[in-house]
Amino acid sequence: MKTTLTTMLAALALALATPATAQVSAEYQAAEDALVAAWQSMPLAVRNASFVTEPASGYGLYTRRDNAVFAQGEPIIVYAEPLGYGWVRNEGEDTYGFGLSIDLSIRDAQGGLLGAQQDFQRARLSSRDRNREFYITLTLNLSDAPPGEYILEYLLHDLVEEQSTLISLPFTLTGS
Repeated sequence: MKTTLTTMLAALALALATPATAQVSAEYQAAEDALVAAWQSMPLAVRNASFVTEPASGYGLYTRRDNAVFAQGEPIIVYAEPLGYGWVRNEGEDTYGFGLSIDLSIRDAQGGLLGAQQDFQRARLSSRDRNREFYITLTLNLSDAPPGEYILEYLLHDLVEEQSTLISLPFTLTGS
């Protein structure tokens, strides 16, 4: 009896010392595979593009501004969630690479180009998964621009696939 109890306790201790691994259900994996297939068939797009009060602290963790009116010298911060970007398997690694190159344009209220900068910002990441919860925070300072009505444009270029999409947000700049 004592030997049986000792054996049972040893087996229990061994079982508790071994980390438990959660198994993904077949239904979940099928849904994940279908989602990846849908993602790969869609064009590059953006959702939740908006002016925010401060840089986001994570995906979906942002506070929208109440308006699109900025004082001269005030940072103009945009949060956006790109969708449909491509992934590439990183050679020799168990990771996927993805990312964006972002061009900036400022237009007047009639759409006339006032200024532009190609490759204003670049976001390149590597992950062990095909991440879909990816966000960008873009900050612009227009301290020398005169008060007026403007259109802020960010052209996003997928670094993996040959595709682009445009964020276009009208805003007002007031005197400081």
